[in-house]
Amino acid sequence: MFGSNRDARVIQGSGVGLDAAVIEWGGRALVAASDPITFVDSNAGRLAVAVNANDIFAVGAEPQWMLATVLAPEGVDAAAIQELLADLTLACAEAGVALVGGHTEITDAVVRSVVSCTLIGTAAMDEFIPSNGAADGDVIIQAGAAAVEGTAILGYPQLLDDPGISVAAAARALRAVDGVHAMHDVTEGGIATAALELAESAGRSPQLVGDDVIWLPQTMAVCSERDLDPLGLLGSGTLLAAVSPGAVERALSALSNAGVQASAIGRVAAGSPATLRFGGQMGPLPRFERDEALRAFDDARRSTP
Repeated sequence: MFGSNRDARVIQGSGVGLDAAVIEWGGRALVAASDPITFVDSNAGRLAVAVNANDIFAVGAEPQWMLATVLAPEGVDAAAIQELLADLTLACAEAGVALVGGHTEITDAVVRSVVSCTLIGTAAMDEFIPSNGAADGDVIIQAGAAAVEGTAILGYPQLLDDPGISVAAAARALRAVDGVHAMHDVTEGGIATAALELAESAGRSPQLVGDDVIWLPQTMAVCSERDLDPLGLLGSGTLLAAVSPGAVERALSALSNAGVQASAIGRVAAGSPATLRFGGQMGPLPRFERDEALRAFDDARRSTP
């Protein structure tokens, strides 16, 4: 969503790759993010808390307060709504987030439950990390295996628990490292889209090395079975960071100490196209108009008699 910005207190507003608004408020950074869960009914509450919190973590802040709007289709069982709200409440409690308001409605506008949340957090002004801060020559670090969320909803739900889809540990480790210029959590469109947004929000391009991307074996299995490209598969649980070359070892060490698997997977470049090097071959980095998980769902619906 885009809009004009006329308030001088708005430090970071809307734009591609800018998933959280940052406002100067009383000498601190007030951070707000808003995202819906539309893919699934099960675990929707937990997913909603995680994906919104990830946007807050990705700018170096801590999530604190949430408002949730739940839209359920007509004919839904009351017990199902209560289960969803209980899941949402528990997820907030586990994340240390106060659920302070929202709205619940049954409507014919949706065919399955939609959970749309706004999450608000804070950071010290000198701890805020701008989403569009990537510099020419920065190394792109991947923290956490790619496509965990997409793999989970396509057949491996246990991955929502381990390794999980929160980037909290990675973001907390990286925000303490001098030389981390920008961070971006991976969501729809997978790691390819996130890399494009991380670089292009700063007017630059990503140059990825596909051989260095971290994948789970379950991801490779589900993508092979369904003929999906893992680079474009829903990826909550992975954090990308643009890091100055001199800070890469410190960043990787900080992530290792936090128990987060990480890898340097490319660079940010000015005046160059977005590229992918894989298996010794160089080509353009693919752009995904829609997430591969959605394509899998559509393929499954078409094949159902």
